[in-house]
Amino acid sequence: MTPSQAPDPASPQTAEPEGTGTRMKRLIAIGVFLLSAVALAVVLLDQPKGPSGPLPPTSGPAAQPSQATEPPATPPTIAPPPLPPTTGSPVEVQVMKPIRRDIAYTISLPANIAPLYQTTLHAKVAGYLNWIGPDKGDWVKKDQVVAKIDAPELEEQYQQAVADYKIKRLTYERLAKVWKESPDVIAKQDVDVAQAGYEGAKHVMEQRHVLRDYTNVRAPFDGLITARFADPGALIQVATSSAAGAMPLFTIMNIETVRVYANVPQDNVALAKVGTPALLTVNEHPGRQFHGAMTRSTLALDPATRTMLVEIDLPNKDHALQPGTFGELTLTLALHRDALALPPNALVAGAKAKTVVIVEQGVAQTVPVKIGLNDGTWMEVIDGLRGDEDVVVVGKSKVVDGMPVHTIPYNLPEGKPASQKFERRSAGPPTPHTSTRPAASPEKGPKP
Repeated sequence: MTPSQAPDPASPQTAEPEGTGTRMKRLIAIGVFLLSAVALAVVLLDQPKGPSGPLPPTSGPAAQPSQATEPPATPPTIAPPPLPPTTGSPVEVQVMKPIRRDIAYTISLPANIAPLYQTTLHAKVAGYLNWIGPDKGDWVKKDQVVAKIDAPELEEQYQQAVADYKIKRLTYERLAKVWKESPDVIAKQDVDVAQAGYEGAKHVMEQRHVLRDYTNVRAPFDGLITARFADPGALIQVATSSAAGAMPLFTIMNIETVRVYANVPQDNVALAKVGTPALLTVNEHPGRQFHGAMTRSTLALDPATRTMLVEIDLPNKDHALQPGTFGELTLTLALHRDALALPPNALVAGAKAKTVVIVEQGVAQTVPVKIGLNDGTWMEVIDGLRGDEDVVVVGKSKVVDGMPVHTIPYNLPEGKPASQKFERRSAGPPTPHTSTRPAASPEKGPKP
């Protein structure tokens, strides 16, 4: 039937079969389409997926799932950093051979200087000061009379003791003579009592003589008068019971030899022995050193500071060291002579061992070593080196074992001890606006 031939609505037999066949065809087409879509979805779900979506099939139609099982993907690993190249131009390092030298372990401590002997003279007897000789800064000799005290009552007591001694001696001599000539006339008991009285009077007289001699105050040793407290006419009290209320006369110091006091910390007490070499320096004498040795120690630590007091006696014939001066004391606690030594910066301190890097036939090699004393400039190598190796001092961090290196001599300058100069400044901020002093000319400079 052509499009120009329209169906006749009047004939119902031919119109009904044609409409039913068209609907059936449409239903079949829709069913086939749905089945195909379901089959395609099943195929896509069964395929393995990659990082960015499903993987394409390797062979066969796209609707067939892959029969091969892929291995599970492994996590990515991080590659280690590349080692320094072992070929190419050698790394330049500075080397030196170990040397033989003396290495000492020393400590520096603040020290106080005191006189060998020091005493404050008091009077043994009471009285008025009649005469006083030396003054501050004068030198005195041992047993030299430095002051005289006027005590008339002591003189009277001495004279009385002398008279009593004389009469008792005469009585004893007479009784003893009578007893020897006529034993029946006098009893021996009377002679013994007279003898005891005579000897007692003799001791009393000697005691009064000693007390009378204490009116002359004498120097106990050779020394320097550093203080004088009384003048003639002063009433001097007895200082036998307590020196708190008694007026002293002098302070005398023996500075021909001085004592140097220092406190050694607990960590170094075991090495501080009698005879340990000591070196004293003071700012008042730059460039001069006073050598000595440890003379004595307390052998006990102060619980408050955990330090041990040590003393060094130093001769001071020229009186350069003055009592009360502050100084710096250096104790040589250990000394190793002719030790194999290297600079401390040649050492590589590891977690388990200490090593150095040596160069043999142009190749770097790490060698473990054992270290002894270290004085800050040189360190002692006890074990691990023969003494003829080339040890890397500069450039250790740029080489590893087996790397070829180019060596040059170690030529860094030696270090110098740090120094600090103290400048005394006036208190308060500067006030330049209040100054009326004209500025100095740059050509002529300030006037002195």
